[in-house]
Amino acid sequence: MKKYIVLAAALLVVLSGCRDNAPPEPESFSFVKKAQAQETLSVKHIVQGNQVFIECIVPDVTFSSLKKGAKKGKIVVTSNTNGLYKEYHTAAFVVKNLPKGNHILTIEVVSPKNKSLGIKKQLYVTIP
Repeated sequence: MKKYIVLAAALLVVLSGCRDNAPPEPESFSFVKKAQAQETLSVKHIVQGNQVFIECIVPDVTFSSLKKGAKKGKIVVTSNTNGLYKEYHTAAFVVKNLPKGNHILTIEVVSPKNKSLGIKKQLYVTIP
């Protein structure tokens, strides 16, 4: 029994010394990826009853007429299931009175003259 304990301890010492001590390679950074990340749309949503609370974060786009220097835009929400089409001039809004069932909401950021800015995202929403 003592032989097995000594043998196990010796094996543990030998195996613990066989590690690779080389530091990990750093990840490379690219300015192209950062430029693409600025044009993305981040969407958070919460479903409560037949309402969907949506918050959109779009870098370099403003929905207010007070902010200078950024591209002005608005949000257009469409649904494939019930023909919903609504426009919002704020980054946070509520889509109300959705019927029960599954919906695919398409959120697109467009200019005030309805020219697409190429920023679009789809949400899958289930109304219980």
